[in-house]
Amino acid sequence: MSRTWQILRREYLENVRTKAFLVGLLLTPLWMGLAFLLPALADKPEEETVVIVDATGRLAGPLRERLELSPRPRWTVRVGPGAEAFVAGPDGTRPVDRLIEAAGRGEHFVVMIAPATLEKRPPRPGEPEGLIAGPSGAGALQTARLHLQHHVTDLVNQALARDRGLSEDDVRLLQREAIAYRAVDEQGEQVGAAGMLTPLIFMMLLFMGVVGISQMLISSTLEEKSNRVYELLLSSVSPFQLMLGKILGICGVGFTLLALWSGGGVLALALKGMDGLVSAPQLGWFLVFYVLGFLLIASLMVAVGSACNTLKEAQNLMAPISLLLALPILLGVTVIGNPNGTLATALSFVPPFTPFLMMLRVASVPPPPAWQVVASVALLAGSTLLAIRLAARIFRVGILLHGQPPSLRQIVAWLWRAPD
Repeated sequence: MSRTWQILRREYLENVRTKAFLVGLLLTPLWMGLAFLLPALADKPEEETVVIVDATGRLAGPLRERLELSPRPRWTVRVGPGAEAFVAGPDGTRPVDRLIEAAGRGEHFVVMIAPATLEKRPPRPGEPEGLIAGPSGAGALQTARLHLQHHVTDLVNQALARDRGLSEDDVRLLQREAIAYRAVDEQGEQVGAAGMLTPLIFMMLLFMGVVGISQMLISSTLEEKSNRVYELLLSSVSPFQLMLGKILGICGVGFTLLALWSGGGVLALALKGMDGLVSAPQLGWFLVFYVLGFLLIASLMVAVGSACNTLKEAQNLMAPISLLLALPILLGVTVIGNPNGTLATALSFVPPFTPFLMMLRVASVPPPPAWQVVASVALLAGSTLLAIRLAARIFRVGILLHGQPPSLRQIVAWLWRAPD
């Protein structure tokens, strides 16, 4: 055990003293901060232009007042010609047609209000139509279109209600949102957007700490294998001690990074008065899933590194594995939406996905039943022990092989025939 500790200590110190460690320590929180800051900066109100063509003569004024008071997006409003905008000129085109063409070029939006709009019926032959025309696209343009639709529909409904003799109070009552929805936790407290974001942050940190840091084992193993360092080390330690020391050393590197990142995050939340977003049990499960998840994935990484001779060979072998490990990230939002659904529950008991998806479920609202968390930890622990045992068999044989890389059949044969 003392020899394993010496290898662990050597591996840990070699990595934490590098410039890459310091860069990762500082840049990762900066990157995560920018990931939240940039969308907030990009969410600034956009300047949009709208031309109102009102053939009814009733809604252009109220619509202009609403749009000019709208904070998001900010509107520049022009009231165009009324009913005459729908009259064709000598060249056969109507003023409103030229406005629509300009809308297609992205110059503005056009809101056309016709009598049929107020009566909620299709236009009769030769009668002007009412619609909203604007540039195609996504993002801010689609948001602006939805704002226009909301205001125009609201004003049309008010006009229809007044035409049918309803009072202003009745109109406001009918347009009131009678039932509001709010997300709550198991204590009945309201959960805001920040609370729903916490599970994703937990999973992203776990993914970076497990998958990102464990990949260091591939390059480290290949480098020492090519330099024949292992041939010297194996004269004084067993292959299992060497492999276990390397895995635990890199695990310590990842734990150091996660401890500093998480500690800084918790401190920042406390200073902002938002420390209730993270609980002590969540941090405890985070540690458990990190250690077991790292040992499981790191065993796979060190096996790949020992079976290959070059980084290119290892990358080719890791490509399908990396795609598989990225699945929890792709399913993150789906799992948060229904953390106790069939899909989330089933996948959280698949060992490679367990640390990420179960941590996501633990930090979500509502959390999974306690027996599921305990059962997943037991399954993950058993899978980790098996993975270490199998990785040791590949490491024992592959670490001393050079030249032609082994085939998949040979690697499988090592799992069954090589002594522990």
